[in-house]
Amino acid sequence: MFWKLLRKAARYLVGIVFIASGFLKGVDPVGTSLKVKEYFHAFLGMDPGHWALWLGIALCAVEFLTGVCILKVIKFRFFSLIALLMSLFFAGVTLYSAITGKVEDCGCFGDVIHLEPWPSFYKNVVLVVLTAYLYSQRHRARPIAGNFWQWAFMLGYALFIVGVAVYSMRELPPADLTDFRPGRDLFKGDSTALVKYKTEIIYSKDGVRKSFSLNHLPDSTWKYEETISTVVEGSERVARQMPFILKNTFGDDVTPTVLKSESPVIFISFYDASGITHDDLGKLKNLGDSLNYGRHRADVYVLSAMTEDETVKSLQPIADAIENEAISDVFSSSYTQRSLPFGIVYSDFKSVITFNRSNGGATYVNRGIIVKKWSATKYSNGKIISAITKNPYLLTRGSEGHSRLFLIISLAVIIGMALIIRLIFKALYKTVKGTVDVLEDMGE
Repeated sequence: MFWKLLRKAARYLVGIVFIASGFLKGVDPVGTSLKVKEYFHAFLGMDPGHWALWLGIALCAVEFLTGVCILKVIKFRFFSLIALLMSLFFAGVTLYSAITGKVEDCGCFGDVIHLEPWPSFYKNVVLVVLTAYLYSQRHRARPIAGNFWQWAFMLGYALFIVGVAVYSMRELPPADLTDFRPGRDLFKGDSTALVKYKTEIIYSKDGVRKSFSLNHLPDSTWKYEETISTVVEGSERVARQMPFILKNTFGDDVTPTVLKSESPVIFISFYDASGITHDDLGKLKNLGDSLNYGRHRADVYVLSAMTEDETVKSLQPIADAIENEAISDVFSSSYTQRSLPFGIVYSDFKSVITFNRSNGGATYVNRGIIVKKWSATKYSNGKIISAITKNPYLLTRGSEGHSRLFLIISLAVIIGMALIIRLIFKALYKTVKGTVDVLEDMGE
Protein backbone atom coordinates (compact mmCIF):
# COMPACT_ATOMS: atom_id res chain seq x y z
CA MET A 1 0.00 0.00 0.00
CA PHE A 2 2.81 2.43 0.93
CA TRP A 3 4.62 1.97 -2.39
CA LYS A 4 1.38 2.32 -4.30
CA LEU A 5 0.66 5.64 -2.55
CA LEU A 6 4.24 6.75 -3.17
CA ARG A 7 3.95 6.00 -6.89
CA LYS A 8 0.66 7.87 -7.06
CA ALA A 9 2.05 10.88 -5.19
CA ALA A 10 5.13 11.01 -7.44
CA ARG A 11 2.94 10.67 -10.54
CA TYR A 12 0.62 13.47 -9.43
CA LEU A 13 3.46 15.81 -8.50
CA VAL A 14 5.46 15.26 -11.69
CA GLY A 15 2.36 15.43 -13.87
CA ILE A 16 1.09 18.67 -12.33
CA VAL A 17 4.51 20.37 -12.49
CA PHE A 18 4.95 19.50 -16.17
CA ILE A 19 1.38 20.52 -17.03
CA ALA A 20 1.77 23.86 -15.22
CA SER A 21 5.16 24.52 -16.80
CA GLY A 22 3.95 23.74 -20.31
CA PHE A 23 0.66 25.61 -20.01
CA LEU A 24 2.15 28.76 -18.46
CA LYS A 25 4.73 28.89 -21.24
CA GLY A 26 2.06 28.16 -23.84
CA VAL A 27 -0.17 31.10 -22.89
CA ASP A 28 2.75 33.46 -23.62
CA PRO A 29 4.75 31.94 -26.53
CA VAL A 30 6.40 35.26 -27.41
CA GLY A 31 7.74 35.57 -23.87
CA THR A 32 8.90 31.95 -24.04
CA SER A 33 10.75 32.72 -27.29
CA LEU A 34 12.61 35.54 -25.52
CA LYS A 35 13.78 33.08 -22.87
CA VAL A 36 14.82 30.60 -25.58
CA LYS A 37 16.88 33.35 -27.23
CA GLU A 38 18.43 34.24 -23.88
CA TYR A 39 19.55 30.65 -23.34
CA PHE A 40 20.91 30.38 -26.88
CA HIS A 41 22.92 33.58 -26.39
CA ALA A 42 24.19 32.45 -22.97
CA PHE A 43 25.11 28.86 -23.85
CA LEU A 44 25.79 28.83 -27.59
CA GLY A 45 26.56 32.45 -28.40
CA MET A 46 24.07 32.40 -31.27
CA ASP A 47 20.63 33.75 -32.15
CA PRO A 48 17.97 31.26 -33.28
CA GLY A 49 16.02 34.10 -34.90
CA HIS A 50 12.37 33.35 -35.69
CA TRP A 51 12.99 29.69 -34.85
CA ALA A 52 12.98 30.69 -31.18
CA LEU A 53 9.21 31.13 -31.31
CA TRP A 54 8.58 27.67 -32.75
CA LEU A 55 11.14 26.07 -30.45
CA GLY A 56 9.31 27.67 -27.52
CA ILE A 57 5.94 26.35 -28.71
CA ALA A 58 7.44 22.88 -29.24
CA LEU A 59 8.94 22.94 -25.74
CA CYS A 60 5.70 23.93 -24.03
CA ALA A 61 3.78 21.33 -26.06
CA VAL A 62 6.18 18.52 -25.10
CA GLU A 63 6.13 19.55 -21.41
CA PHE A 64 2.34 19.81 -21.31
CA LEU A 65 1.77 16.53 -23.14
CA THR A 66 4.33 14.75 -20.93
CA GLY A 67 2.59 16.03 -17.81
CA VAL A 68 -0.86 14.94 -19.00
CA CYS A 69 0.34 11.49 -20.04
CA ILE A 70 2.18 10.97 -16.75
CA LEU A 71 -0.90 12.05 -14.79
CA LYS A 72 -3.33 9.93 -16.81
CA VAL A 73 -0.94 6.97 -17.35
CA ILE A 74 -0.95 7.14 -21.15
CA LYS A 75 2.06 5.55 -22.90
CA PHE A 76 3.63 5.64 -19.47
CA ARG A 77 6.85 3.82 -20.34
CA PHE A 78 7.68 6.33 -23.06
CA PHE A 79 6.65 9.50 -21.25
CA SER A 80 8.27 8.55 -17.95
CA LEU A 81 11.53 8.32 -19.91
CA ILE A 82 10.87 11.68 -21.60
CA ALA A 83 10.15 13.26 -18.20
CA LEU A 84 13.39 11.85 -16.77
CA LEU A 85 15.49 13.06 -19.71
CA MET A 86 13.93 16.53 -19.61
CA SER A 87 14.47 16.78 -15.86
CA LEU A 88 18.14 15.80 -16.26
CA PHE A 89 18.56 18.34 -19.06
CA PHE A 90 16.89 21.17 -17.12
CA ALA A 91 18.93 20.31 -14.02
CA GLY A 92 22.14 20.61 -16.03
CA VAL A 93 21.07 23.89 -17.63
CA THR A 94 20.03 25.52 -14.36
CA LEU A 95 23.19 24.30 -12.59
CA TYR A 96 25.32 25.93 -15.29
CA SER A 97 23.23 29.10 -15.05
CA ALA A 98 23.61 29.16 -11.27
CA ILE A 99 27.39 28.75 -11.46
CA THR A 100 27.99 31.22 -14.29
CA GLY A 101 25.16 33.68 -13.59
CA LYS A 102 24.46 33.99 -17.31
CA VAL A 103 20.68 33.58 -16.96
CA GLU A 104 19.12 35.20 -13.89
CA ASP A 105 15.58 33.86 -14.26
CA CYS A 106 15.03 30.28 -15.40
CA GLY A 107 11.66 31.01 -17.06
CA CYS A 108 10.36 27.61 -15.93
CA PHE A 109 6.85 28.93 -15.36
CA GLY A 110 6.81 31.91 -17.71
CA ASP A 111 6.18 35.28 -16.06
CA VAL A 112 3.89 33.80 -13.41
CA ILE A 113 6.56 32.42 -11.07
CA HIS A 114 10.10 33.78 -11.19
CA LEU A 115 12.80 31.41 -9.98
CA GLU A 116 16.48 32.26 -9.72
CA PRO A 117 18.96 29.60 -10.93
CA TRP A 118 19.76 27.90 -7.60
CA PRO A 119 16.12 27.41 -6.45
CA SER A 120 15.30 26.25 -9.97
CA PHE A 121 18.19 23.77 -9.86
CA TYR A 122 17.00 22.35 -6.54
CA LYS A 123 13.50 22.01 -7.98
CA ASN A 124 14.90 20.10 -10.96
CA VAL A 125 16.95 17.82 -8.69
CA VAL A 126 13.72 16.84 -6.92
CA LEU A 127 12.10 16.22 -10.32
CA VAL A 128 15.05 14.04 -11.38
CA VAL A 129 14.58 11.87 -8.28
CA LEU A 130 10.82 11.59 -8.80
CA THR A 131 10.99 10.91 -12.54
CA ALA A 132 13.77 8.36 -12.03
CA TYR A 133 11.55 6.57 -9.51
CA LEU A 134 8.57 6.65 -11.90
CA TYR A 135 10.71 5.30 -14.72
CA SER A 136 11.93 2.47 -12.49
CA GLN A 137 8.29 1.62 -11.75
CA ARG A 138 7.14 1.85 -15.38
CA HIS A 139 6.40 -1.89 -15.56
CA ARG A 140 3.73 -1.47 -12.86
CA ALA A 141 1.76 1.10 -14.87
CA ARG A 142 -1.66 -0.04 -16.02
CA PRO A 143 -3.19 1.61 -19.11
CA ILE A 144 -6.55 3.37 -18.83
CA ALA A 145 -7.61 2.64 -22.41
CA GLY A 146 -6.73 0.75 -25.53
CA ASN A 147 -4.03 1.85 -27.92
CA PHE A 148 -6.44 3.77 -30.18
CA TRP A 149 -7.83 5.89 -27.37
CA GLN A 150 -4.37 6.56 -25.94
CA TRP A 151 -3.28 8.00 -29.28
CA ALA A 152 -6.54 9.94 -29.51
CA PHE A 153 -5.94 11.50 -26.08
CA MET A 154 -2.37 12.42 -27.01
CA LEU A 155 -3.47 14.05 -30.26
CA GLY A 156 -6.28 15.95 -28.55
CA TYR A 157 -4.08 17.39 -25.81
CA ALA A 158 -1.30 18.24 -28.29
CA LEU A 159 -3.77 20.13 -30.49
CA PHE A 160 -5.13 21.90 -27.42
CA ILE A 161 -1.80 23.28 -26.17
CA VAL A 162 -0.58 24.20 -29.66
CA GLY A 163 -3.92 25.94 -30.26
CA VAL A 164 -3.53 27.93 -27.04
CA ALA A 165 0.00 28.96 -28.03
CA VAL A 166 -0.95 29.95 -31.58
CA TYR A 167 -3.93 31.97 -30.34
CA SER A 168 -1.76 33.78 -27.79
CA MET A 169 0.85 34.41 -30.47
CA ARG A 170 -1.64 35.91 -32.93
CA GLU A 171 -3.54 37.86 -30.30
CA LEU A 172 -2.38 38.70 -26.77
CA PRO A 173 -1.74 36.32 -23.85
CA PRO A 174 -5.08 35.71 -22.07
CA ALA A 175 -3.33 36.62 -18.81
CA ASP A 176 -0.71 39.37 -18.63
CA LEU A 177 1.76 39.08 -15.74
CA THR A 178 4.72 40.75 -17.43
CA ASP A 179 6.54 43.74 -15.97
CA PHE A 180 4.36 45.91 -18.21
CA ARG A 181 0.97 44.50 -17.27
CA PRO A 182 -2.13 46.73 -16.99
CA GLY A 183 -2.04 48.63 -13.72
CA ARG A 184 1.75 49.03 -13.71
CA ASP A 185 2.86 52.54 -12.74
CA LEU A 186 5.81 53.23 -15.02
CA PHE A 187 7.11 55.86 -12.60
CA LYS A 188 6.69 53.97 -9.33
CA GLY A 189 9.93 52.96 -7.64
CA ASP A 190 12.03 54.70 -10.29
CA SER A 191 13.61 51.39 -11.29
CA THR A 192 15.70 53.18 -13.89
CA ALA A 193 17.76 54.64 -11.04
CA LEU A 194 18.68 51.14 -9.89
CA VAL A 195 19.63 49.65 -13.23
CA LYS A 196 21.66 51.04 -16.12
CA TYR A 197 21.60 49.40 -19.52
CA LYS A 198 23.87 49.41 -22.51
CA THR A 199 22.01 49.13 -25.80
CA GLU A 200 23.84 47.66 -28.78
CA ILE A 201 22.35 47.51 -32.26
CA ILE A 202 23.79 44.65 -34.29
CA TYR A 203 24.33 44.99 -38.05
CA SER A 204 25.95 42.64 -40.52
CA LYS A 205 27.82 43.15 -43.75
CA ASP A 206 29.67 40.60 -45.89
CA GLY A 207 29.25 37.99 -43.17
CA VAL A 208 30.64 40.27 -40.44
CA ARG A 209 28.49 41.20 -37.42
CA LYS A 210 29.24 44.46 -35.65
CA SER A 211 27.54 46.40 -32.85
CA PHE A 212 26.70 50.11 -33.05
CA SER A 213 25.21 52.61 -30.62
CA LEU A 214 21.92 54.38 -31.29
CA ASN A 215 23.77 57.63 -31.99
CA HIS A 216 26.33 56.11 -34.36
CA LEU A 217 24.59 53.89 -36.87
CA PRO A 218 26.17 52.56 -40.09
CA ASP A 219 25.15 53.40 -43.64
CA SER A 220 22.45 51.57 -45.59
CA THR A 221 24.90 48.95 -46.92
CA TRP A 222 24.77 47.29 -43.50
CA LYS A 223 21.84 44.97 -42.67
CA TYR A 224 20.05 45.31 -39.33
CA GLU A 225 20.09 42.09 -37.27
CA GLU A 226 18.92 42.74 -33.69
CA THR A 227 19.01 45.03 -30.67
CA ILE A 228 20.63 43.78 -27.44
CA SER A 229 20.33 45.46 -24.03
CA THR A 230 22.64 44.36 -21.23
CA VAL A 231 22.84 45.45 -17.60
CA VAL A 232 26.06 47.42 -16.96
CA GLU A 233 25.23 48.66 -13.47
CA GLY A 234 22.89 47.26 -10.84
CA SER A 235 20.61 44.28 -11.32
CA GLU A 236 17.19 43.73 -12.82
CA ARG A 237 16.44 41.42 -9.92
CA VAL A 238 17.19 44.27 -7.50
CA ALA A 239 15.01 46.68 -9.44
CA ARG A 240 12.36 43.93 -9.64
CA GLN A 241 10.69 45.61 -12.55
CA MET A 242 11.95 46.22 -16.03
CA PRO A 243 12.71 49.92 -16.57
CA PHE A 244 10.80 51.81 -19.24
CA ILE A 245 13.03 54.24 -21.11
CA LEU A 246 11.91 56.17 -24.17
CA LYS A 247 14.34 57.95 -26.47
CA ASN A 248 13.87 60.24 -29.42
CA THR A 249 15.67 60.16 -32.75
CA PHE A 250 18.71 61.88 -31.24
CA GLY A 251 19.02 59.41 -28.37
CA ASP A 252 17.69 61.80 -25.70
CA ASP A 253 15.62 60.41 -22.84
CA VAL A 254 12.07 61.71 -23.35
CA THR A 255 10.31 59.34 -20.93
CA PRO A 256 9.02 62.01 -18.49
CA THR A 257 7.91 64.29 -21.33
CA VAL A 258 5.87 61.56 -22.97
CA LEU A 259 4.40 59.88 -19.89
CA LYS A 260 3.52 62.99 -17.87
CA SER A 261 1.17 64.25 -20.55
CA GLU A 262 -2.24 65.36 -19.31
CA SER A 263 -3.77 63.64 -22.34
CA PRO A 264 -4.16 59.89 -22.71
CA VAL A 265 -1.16 58.31 -24.47
CA ILE A 266 -1.52 55.55 -27.05
CA PHE A 267 1.55 53.54 -28.05
CA ILE A 268 1.67 51.35 -31.16
CA SER A 269 4.50 48.82 -30.70
CA PHE A 270 6.72 47.95 -33.67
CA TYR A 271 9.51 45.44 -33.09
CA ASP A 272 9.62 43.46 -36.35
CA ALA A 273 9.52 45.32 -39.66
CA SER A 274 8.78 42.16 -41.63
CA GLY A 275 5.59 41.61 -39.64
CA ILE A 276 4.08 45.06 -40.29
CA THR A 277 1.39 44.94 -42.99
CA HIS A 278 -0.28 47.69 -45.01
CA ASP A 279 -3.42 47.08 -42.97
CA ASP A 280 -1.44 47.78 -39.78
CA LEU A 281 -0.13 51.02 -41.28
CA GLY A 282 -3.58 52.03 -42.47
CA LYS A 283 -5.03 51.53 -38.98
CA LEU A 284 -2.13 53.48 -37.48
CA LYS A 285 -2.67 56.46 -39.80
CA ASN A 286 -6.44 56.46 -39.19
CA LEU A 287 -5.86 56.30 -35.44
CA GLY A 288 -3.39 59.20 -35.57
CA ASP A 289 -5.76 61.31 -37.67
CA SER A 290 -8.72 60.48 -35.41
CA LEU A 291 -6.99 61.32 -32.13
CA ASN A 292 -5.18 64.38 -33.47
CA TYR A 293 -8.06 66.04 -35.29
CA GLY A 294 -11.20 64.36 -33.95
CA ARG A 295 -13.44 65.15 -31.00
CA HIS A 296 -11.49 62.98 -28.56
CA ARG A 297 -7.80 63.75 -28.30
CA ALA A 298 -4.85 61.62 -27.26
CA ASP A 299 -1.11 61.57 -27.87
CA VAL A 300 -0.23 58.80 -30.32
CA TYR A 301 3.29 57.37 -30.58
CA VAL A 302 4.94 54.59 -32.49
CA LEU A 303 7.09 52.72 -29.96
CA SER A 304 9.87 51.20 -32.03
CA ALA A 305 12.53 48.64 -31.18
CA MET A 306 14.06 49.11 -34.62
CA THR A 307 16.62 51.62 -35.82
CA GLU A 308 15.57 54.99 -37.16
CA ASP A 309 16.19 53.91 -40.76
CA GLU A 310 14.20 50.71 -40.31
CA THR A 311 11.37 52.59 -38.61
CA VAL A 312 11.16 55.32 -41.24
CA LYS A 313 11.26 52.74 -44.01
CA SER A 314 8.40 50.83 -42.39
CA LEU A 315 6.32 54.00 -42.07
CA GLN A 316 7.05 55.22 -45.61
CA PRO A 317 3.63 54.09 -47.00
CA ILE A 318 1.94 56.39 -44.47
CA ALA A 319 4.13 59.28 -45.59
CA ASP A 320 3.30 58.53 -49.22
CA ALA A 321 -0.40 58.45 -48.42
CA ILE A 322 -0.17 61.83 -46.68
CA GLU A 323 1.63 63.33 -49.67
CA ASN A 324 -1.05 62.00 -51.99
CA GLU A 325 -3.67 63.71 -49.85
CA ALA A 326 -1.99 67.00 -50.78
CA ILE A 327 -1.69 68.16 -47.19
CA SER A 328 0.93 70.90 -47.15
CA ASP A 329 4.08 70.64 -45.07
CA VAL A 330 3.22 67.27 -43.57
CA PHE A 331 6.19 65.24 -44.67
CA SER A 332 9.61 66.75 -45.23
CA SER A 333 12.65 65.11 -46.80
CA SER A 334 14.34 64.99 -43.40
CA TYR A 335 11.77 62.45 -42.15
CA THR A 336 11.05 64.39 -38.98
CA GLN A 337 8.38 63.19 -36.61
CA ARG A 338 6.32 66.35 -37.17
CA SER A 339 5.38 65.09 -40.63
CA LEU A 340 3.21 62.24 -39.37
CA PRO A 341 0.01 62.22 -37.28
CA PHE A 342 1.91 60.55 -34.44
CA GLY A 343 5.27 60.77 -32.73
CA ILE A 344 8.05 58.19 -32.83
CA VAL A 345 9.94 57.04 -29.75
CA TYR A 346 12.48 54.27 -29.37
CA SER A 347 13.29 51.67 -26.74
CA ASP A 348 15.21 48.40 -26.59
CA PHE A 349 13.75 45.26 -28.13
CA LYS A 350 13.03 43.49 -24.85
CA SER A 351 11.11 46.45 -23.46
CA VAL A 352 9.02 46.94 -26.60
CA ILE A 353 8.08 43.28 -26.99
CA THR A 354 7.25 43.04 -23.29
CA PHE A 355 5.23 46.26 -23.39
CA ASN A 356 2.90 44.67 -25.95
CA ARG A 357 3.45 41.12 -27.21
CA SER A 358 1.62 41.92 -30.46
CA ASN A 359 3.73 43.46 -33.22
CA GLY A 360 1.66 46.51 -34.17
CA GLY A 361 -0.47 46.23 -31.02
CA ALA A 362 -1.83 49.24 -29.12
CA THR A 363 -1.30 50.15 -25.44
CA TYR A 364 -3.20 52.86 -23.56
CA VAL A 365 -1.25 54.69 -20.84
CA ASN A 366 -2.78 57.34 -18.58
CA ARG A 367 -0.38 59.53 -16.57
CA GLY A 368 2.25 56.82 -16.46
CA ILE A 369 -0.11 53.94 -15.64
CA ILE A 370 -0.71 51.18 -18.18
CA VAL A 371 -4.48 50.93 -18.59
CA LYS A 372 -5.29 48.55 -21.43
CA LYS A 373 -3.77 46.64 -24.34
CA TRP A 374 -5.03 45.44 -27.71
CA SER A 375 -3.42 43.19 -30.30
CA ALA A 376 -2.76 44.50 -33.81
CA THR A 377 -5.84 42.67 -35.09
CA LYS A 378 -8.18 43.77 -32.29
CA TYR A 379 -7.69 47.49 -31.75
CA SER A 380 -9.77 50.05 -33.57
CA ASN A 381 -10.50 53.77 -33.30
CA GLY A 382 -13.83 53.00 -31.66
CA LYS A 383 -12.36 50.67 -29.01
CA ILE A 384 -9.58 53.10 -28.10
CA ILE A 385 -11.88 56.13 -27.99
CA SER A 386 -14.29 54.15 -25.82
CA ALA A 387 -11.44 53.27 -23.44
CA ILE A 388 -10.01 56.80 -23.10
CA THR A 389 -13.44 58.21 -22.25
CA LYS A 390 -13.84 55.84 -19.29
CA ASN A 391 -12.36 55.99 -15.81
CA PRO A 392 -8.82 54.54 -16.20
CA TYR A 393 -8.78 53.35 -12.59
CA LEU A 394 -11.84 51.18 -13.15
CA LEU A 395 -10.30 49.69 -16.30
CA THR A 396 -7.12 48.62 -14.51
CA ARG A 397 -8.53 47.67 -11.11
CA GLY A 398 -7.72 44.10 -10.23
CA SER A 399 -6.14 43.30 -13.60
CA GLU A 400 -3.22 41.38 -12.09
CA GLY A 401 -5.51 39.49 -9.72
CA HIS A 402 -7.81 38.57 -12.60
CA SER A 403 -4.87 37.29 -14.64
CA ARG A 404 -3.63 35.07 -11.82
CA LEU A 405 -7.15 33.86 -11.11
CA PHE A 406 -7.65 32.99 -14.78
CA LEU A 407 -4.47 30.92 -14.84
CA ILE A 408 -5.25 29.15 -11.56
CA ILE A 409 -8.78 28.27 -12.69
CA SER A 410 -7.55 27.16 -16.12
CA LEU A 411 -4.94 24.84 -14.61
CA ALA A 412 -7.45 23.50 -12.07
CA VAL A 413 -9.93 22.73 -14.85
CA ILE A 414 -7.28 21.08 -17.06
CA ILE A 415 -5.91 18.90 -14.25
CA GLY A 416 -9.37 18.14 -12.87
CA MET A 417 -10.71 17.08 -16.27
CA ALA A 418 -7.65 14.93 -16.88
CA LEU A 419 -8.20 13.09 -13.59
CA ILE A 420 -11.94 12.70 -14.16
CA ILE A 421 -11.43 11.32 -17.67
CA ARG A 422 -8.77 8.98 -16.31
CA LEU A 423 -11.15 7.57 -13.69
CA ILE A 424 -13.96 7.12 -16.21
CA PHE A 425 -11.84 5.43 -18.88
CA LYS A 426 -10.00 3.32 -16.31
CA ALA A 427 -13.31 1.96 -15.05
CA LEU A 428 -14.60 1.37 -18.58
CA TYR A 429 -11.36 -0.28 -19.64
CA LYS A 430 -11.46 -2.66 -16.68
CA THR A 431 -15.11 -3.51 -17.39
CA VAL A 432 -14.56 -4.12 -21.09
CA LYS A 433 -11.34 -6.05 -20.51
CA GLY A 434 -13.03 -8.17 -17.84
CA THR A 435 -15.95 -8.93 -20.18
CA VAL A 436 -13.57 -9.91 -22.98
CA ASP A 437 -11.64 -12.20 -20.64
CA VAL A 438 -14.87 -13.90 -19.53
CA LEU A 439 -15.98 -14.40 -23.12
CA GLU A 440 -12.59 -15.83 -24.03
CA ASP A 441 -12.80 -18.24 -21.09
CA MET A 442 -16.28 -19.31 -22.17
CA GLY A 443 -15.03 -19.81 -25.70
CA GLU A 444 -12.39 -22.16 -24.43
